[in-house]
Amino acid sequence: MNFRTDMADERLEIHRSNIRNKEINGIIFNNKKINDNLSENIVTIVNDEGSKLIGKAKGKYITLEIKNIEMINKKEIEEIEKELVVLLKEFVRNNKSILVVGLGNAETTADSLGPKVVQNLKITRHLFKYLPELVEREEVELSAIAPGVLGTTGIETKDIISGIVEKIKPGCIIVIDAIISNNITRILKTIQISNTGIVPGSGVGNKRKEISEETIGIPVISIGVPTVVEASTIVENVFDKLKIKNKSSQIETALNSINSNVIVMPKDTDSIIDTLKSIIANSINSI
Repeated sequence: MNFRTDMADERLEIHRSNIRNKEINGIIFNNKKINDNLSENIVTIVNDEGSKLIGKAKGKYITLEIKNIEMINKKEIEEIEKELVVLLKEFVRNNKSILVVGLGNAETTADSLGPKVVQNLKITRHLFKYLPELVEREEVELSAIAPGVLGTTGIETKDIISGIVEKIKPGCIIVIDAIISNNITRILKTIQISNTGIVPGSGVGNKRKEISEETIGIPVISIGVPTVVEASTIVENVFDKLKIKNKSSQIETALNSINSNVIVMPKDTDSIIDTLKSIIANSINSI
């Protein structure tokens, strides 16, 4: 099935819409309301059957849904950061040495989230080595890299990360990347966190080497924010809103035939990404 989304809860919803029995063996779903502006969808894939059904690796996926990101105030931002810190601590566990990897292209708005988060981190690894008197006992040893993209470096991101891990030996990795959604109402309004790693570029059909515990050798936590959708997804969403019956495969085929199934981002992407980069960076700084 072509899910056209990187988000586990969306893939589960799509699969459920295509079967009679809504209970799926191997997948556990829970929803949790935090407050009026914030809720969580929790998808846990427990076996290979569940993994195969929705095309996601076994593990836990938590999606934070933010209702009013365009008009969010300081108090609401602090509430989101507080919840994100709780979730990150759950995934990071007791690791006190963390490497943050900001994936993407800093020169492309929709793909700039990872590098922008890295620019706003409180890096401490060098202090542990050279100025230990400035480091608090509970503080995390934090290092970071924004490795760029294959087209500008000529090196697979996974290979860059492997080399760094071999040298500095962090306890775990947090990877941040822009991802794709199949619902226009969720663009830049959701944050997906998982303990399964990530395949850079998979959402836009440009797969790179997998970055995960299996390939790197240490736990990999991924943070993904959907910043784009396909044109066919927008058409399908509008048809659904108008209650017009449609077949998504036919829409996709028609747009592909005229080279018009483009990737689209909202017009206010710049400002919202700046808000999200601060939320994610502040949360990582507070682990």
